[in-house]
Amino acid sequence: MTTAPQMPSSSETSTPTPPAPPSRPGFGARLWRWTKRLLITGLVCLVLGALTVVGGYVYYSQDLPSVDALRDYQPPQVTKVTCADGSICAEFARERRTLIRVEDLPPHVRNAFLAAEDADFYKHEGLDFFGITRAAIKNLIPNSRKSGASTITQQVVKNLLLTPERKFSRKAREWILTPRVEEALTKDQILSLYINQSYYGQRRYGLEEAALYYFGKHAKALNVGEAAVLAGTVQLPHRINPVTNMTRAKSRQRYVLDQMARNGFVSADVAEAEKEQPIVLAPRRGKAVGPYYTEEIRRTLIARYGEQVVMEGGLRVDIAMVPRLQLAAEEAVREGLEAVDRRQGYRGPRGALEKGQWERYRALIATRIEEAGRRQKDQGYVADLSPLAKVEKEAPKPPEAAGAVVDPLEEEGAEEQRPDLTPEDEAPLSPDQLLAQSVRLKPMEEGLRLTGYVMLVDDKRKVARVDLVGRTAEVPFASVTWARRKGKGAPKKISDVFTEGELVFVRVLKAPPAPAFVEATLDQVPEVQGGLVVIRPENRHVVALVGGYDAERSSFNRATQAKRQPGSSFKPFLYAAAMGSGRYTPLSKVNDAPEAVRDPYTGKTWKPQNYDRQFQGPMTLREALTKSKNTVSVRLIEALTPATAIDFARRAGIHSPLPENLTLALGTGEVTMLEAANAYATLQASGRYAEPLMLLRVRDAHGKVLEEHQPAFEETLPPAVAYLTTSLMRSVVEDGSGRAVLALERPAAGKTGTTQQSRDTWFSGYTADWVASAWVGFDDNAPLGGRETGGRAALPIWLQFMRVAHEGLPTREFEVPPGVVQVRIDPISGLLAGNSVPGRLEPFLEGTQPTAEAPPPGQVTTDQFFLDDGNRRGL
Repeated sequence: MTTAPQMPSSSETSTPTPPAPPSRPGFGARLWRWTKRLLITGLVCLVLGALTVVGGYVYYSQDLPSVDALRDYQPPQVTKVTCADGSICAEFARERRTLIRVEDLPPHVRNAFLAAEDADFYKHEGLDFFGITRAAIKNLIPNSRKSGASTITQQVVKNLLLTPERKFSRKAREWILTPRVEEALTKDQILSLYINQSYYGQRRYGLEEAALYYFGKHAKALNVGEAAVLAGTVQLPHRINPVTNMTRAKSRQRYVLDQMARNGFVSADVAEAEKEQPIVLAPRRGKAVGPYYTEEIRRTLIARYGEQVVMEGGLRVDIAMVPRLQLAAEEAVREGLEAVDRRQGYRGPRGALEKGQWERYRALIATRIEEAGRRQKDQGYVADLSPLAKVEKEAPKPPEAAGAVVDPLEEEGAEEQRPDLTPEDEAPLSPDQLLAQSVRLKPMEEGLRLTGYVMLVDDKRKVARVDLVGRTAEVPFASVTWARRKGKGAPKKISDVFTEGELVFVRVLKAPPAPAFVEATLDQVPEVQGGLVVIRPENRHVVALVGGYDAERSSFNRATQAKRQPGSSFKPFLYAAAMGSGRYTPLSKVNDAPEAVRDPYTGKTWKPQNYDRQFQGPMTLREALTKSKNTVSVRLIEALTPATAIDFARRAGIHSPLPENLTLALGTGEVTMLEAANAYATLQASGRYAEPLMLLRVRDAHGKVLEEHQPAFEETLPPAVAYLTTSLMRSVVEDGSGRAVLALERPAAGKTGTTQQSRDTWFSGYTADWVASAWVGFDDNAPLGGRETGGRAALPIWLQFMRVAHEGLPTREFEVPPGVVQVRIDPISGLLAGNSVPGRLEPFLEGTQPTAEAPPPGQVTTDQFFLDDGNRRGL
């Protein structure tokens, strides 16, 4: 029987109870678990970090320089050049540096550098880990000023063993090398390297040179305030130095003084007192003497010893330059070329600026003038606006980038651009700022020449006002009447010369104290060039040499590197060769007449012309040289042959190639001023030749003599012939184209030279004391103009110098050598002057003097006194 299914009871149908969850670990257990994890992670990181550090150390240690080199480190030394008066007249160096020992410095000087850069220098072992951490955190903060934590030792490593590049690889190598340096050197040695190697602005390296340049004293004599200035300069030398920016220099000095007080290096009272004192710079040094001369010496030394030895080896060089005479020569060339240039006319302004453009530049330059440090005795700065004249042509380049050769003694005012020293967060300069910084600031003084901005032209008052930024100059019309524009007549009013907005070159005539106007005149840099070489004949020392108008604008030395045609200044050697042949005397007659000449050496036919286009018939050699007759010279060289004339010139000292044809008689060969002057010196010295001497002695840094030179005289020309040539050239000075020389009021001999179309103009000559040769012409061989001659263009340079050179010297006659006889002759007939005929003394080679006596007037026959060959060739 089927039974019905039973329904489960309520108790049987209920849900079973879930198992209880495990108990939660306590706080201690959880802490231990996380601690283990952190320990494991930390251990792994530590191992990885250690491996990274070791790996990095091994990696960056590869090819590291040895610190042992620092023990015997000798930085580049300056080659010093000493002039004849014992003064240092030039220094050759890439880095101007004079070494000093840190032990010789007073404590406050050393401590100033510690306070500025590394107060704990004597406490740490090279690396300041706290400082590194602090700088790293600070550098992570947005918009914060980036900072470093380099110790002095690290900076020595960077500057001497590594590079200044801003890369982690360099920094890592720096960290590795720093402890090694600390182990290898004492603290004093490290500090000594630091202060001697550091750059202090204005192209000065090392504390000693910086102290001399800025304060005119040795480093050991610096006071607390001055030491703080120089210690603070090292941070950013191209911007903080007191010449470039006195405001920044003073601010940085105050910071260093505060640090000195904070670290106990000086008392707070001393620091506060120094902070209130102004920074007083030493008086300005004089300008360098003889840039063309010293550059010639530098080139000579480099050719012999190599550039590295000359620029870094500390040579000691003695040269023949006499600074007093060199300055006189430079002034004579400058004034002579300016006179020629003014006769050429005014070439116009150097540029122009719109008013708004000028106002922007002016504001920037005015700020620089306000910030720039003044030296003692300065009247304040003005701005040479020359770079602004090129604003439309090219962007400005800083002096170092442009490759300019500048004199480190005087190159102040143009703010230096040294990108390798500029902080990373320093904003780049705008084009206007760059241009304004390229403008050189110059101390106001009489004779200053610079470019200014024409701000006002007043025809009614007949003046123009020129803005020099620091001062305003007034130019009166009376001083610019020479400024004739090409194709125009002489100016009639001031507005014919100036226009507002122009940039013009002016010269300061008077500089009264501000706020009075500066008195100035319009000036112009000559395009014409020239030079002067001066030799002391008794020892052949080149006492002065000028190779151009301005060495800063053009370093090409026209006295030694340019070869130019001497023109008629070559004729004395031809006339000397004629008299030396025994066939001519000073009174031999040669015909001055037009003649077509077929040159057998070139095959060409030409017709020699005299400068004045006039012919005067038969005349004596003395008269022909005095009047510089070309026709007579050609007849002489026909008789002698060019080879004879060349041989004589060679023996006198002209080594340049000379053309072996009849045109040589007119000076068509090319010579340098130096060899022309030395050849004339051979004539002056009675035929005794020696090489001209500029370089006298060279010693190495230890005093060992490397070379030494004395004149090696050799009698290459007959003394009597040399004297007769001098006598002929005295007539040139007394009666010919050199008559201006009579102003010397002492015996002198010389010869002018003017080539075709006045492309070259010369005057070479001498007295019993000095020999000099002057040349004027264009570099591109362009004509000077028909009115320019040797007597007008070159002779004034020679004469101006000779006036200075002979000051205080007694008047001396030329010595008469053996072989010369002086006889009284009749100047009309050339025969011996009898009792009935007035006469004058005339020198002859012994044996060539006339023997017949001049007959009474009316019975003269000139044939009797001619030497046979001279008579045949002359008529």
